[in-house]
Amino acid sequence: MPIDLTQPIDLTQPLGRTRSVKLPTGGPASTTAPGTAKPASRPAPATNADAKRQLRKATAARRRFERSEARRFTQRSRRRRITWMIVGGTLAGLVLVVLLTAYSPLLAVRQLAVEGTTRLDPAAVGTALDDQLGKPLALVDYGAIERDLAGFPYIESYSVEARPPDTLAVRVVERRPVALLQTATGFDLIDAAGVVVQQSGERIPGFPVLDLTGTEIGSPGFQAAAAVLMSLPDTLLAQVDRISGTTPDSVTMVFAGAGQRVVWGDAEESELKAQILQKLIATQDPALPVEYDVSSPQSPVIR
Repeated sequence: MPIDLTQPIDLTQPLGRTRSVKLPTGGPASTTAPGTAKPASRPAPATNADAKRQLRKATAARRRFERSEARRFTQRSRRRRITWMIVGGTLAGLVLVVLLTAYSPLLAVRQLAVEGTTRLDPAAVGTALDDQLGKPLALVDYGAIERDLAGFPYIESYSVEARPPDTLAVRVVERRPVALLQTATGFDLIDAAGVVVQQSGERIPGFPVLDLTGTEIGSPGFQAAAAVLMSLPDTLLAQVDRISGTTPDSVTMVFAGAGQRVVWGDAEESELKAQILQKLIATQDPALPVEYDVSSPQSPVIR
C-alpha cells in the first residue's frame, strides 16, 4: 500500500503491529548470557547414617585383612611344622639304621689282626685279646684291651682300629732294647728308658752290658750311654761288649774279642763319631787292643 507523504503523520499512533516487552520487577535484570553453565553447588553435609555406613565398611575391610593375614601365618606355620617333621623323621631314621647296623651281629668281631711286631709273637697277642671275639665292633672293650696288653713289656704303645665288617686291628709299637743290666739272678734286657722288657738267667746275645757303677737308671750318664747305643749302626753295635757312662760326657765302650776300647765322650755328634770310628777300625789289626778316642771327632786319636 503506497504511503502518502503529503499527509501529516501522527507519531502517537503505532505503526502496524507492535510487541510490548515487560521488564521483570523486584530486582536487577540478570546479566548471565544465554547458554552459560551455572556454577556447581556445594555438597550437602554427610548425615549420621552416611558416617555409620562408612565405619561399617572400614571395619569389614579390616576384618577381611586380619583374616587373610591369619590364614597366611597359619599356612607358614603349618609348612614349617611339616618341614621339621620330615627332617626329624629322616634323622631319627638314620640314627636307627646306624644303631641297628653298629650293634648288629653282622658287624661282630670275628678276626683279630696284630700288626707291627718284630720280637713279639703276634699269635700270643691275639690270644690275649680273644675275649673281644663275638662282640659288635661298637661294643669293643678298650679298657680290657689295655689290661690284656699290659702283660707284654715289649709293647711301648698301640692303637686299635675297627675294620668293618668283622676285623679288629691292633697295631703295636715295640720297645727297642739297647743293653743288658747284670743282676744277682742274671740279666735284665732294657730299652733306652730303662724299662725291663725281658729277664734271663743267662746273658742274651747281641746286646752289650751296661755298667752302672757310680750311676743309676735314669741318671744323665745312663741317658748319654743309652743315646750313644741308639745312634750306633748295627755293624758297630754288634762289636760292643760293654758300655759305661758315669757322667754325660764320659761314655766309653769296650769291644768284644781283643778288648779294644773306645773313648766316646758325650752323645753329641754321635753320627759323625760313628763314621770316623769305622774308618779308624779299618786301619788297624783287629787283634790289637788299641784305644780309639773320638770324643773330638775333628781330631781323633788312636793309642
